[in-house]
Amino acid sequence: MDLEKVILFVWLWFSIRFLFFNYWEILFLWPILIILDGQFQNNTQHQETLGDKSPPEIGQTTQKETKFNEQRPHSADLDKLIKKMMEEEKKRILKKTSGKK
Repeated sequence: MDLEKVILFVWLWFSIRFLFFNYWEILFLWPILIILDGQFQNNTQHQETLGDKSPPEIGQTTQKETKFNEQRPHSADLDKLIKKMMEEEKKRILKKTSGKK
């Protein structure tokens, strides 16, 4: 479970216990919430400083990088082919319209 859900669960649990069962248990709510909040703050600070937990190794390309590099020349060829086909289609349409007049 996420830490936010745990904090919410603890808050809800102690609220229900406070309303229906034992009033002294509410004294333990604040220290527990402060401890959980401290863990949450440490966790977010740890992620901000360290970044990705499993970064790719230096000098090695990931699958995404190689796939992207492979698609570049292919997409450039497709762009050229599309432009060529569009120009041919324009010429064909111009010939058709000029022949009808």
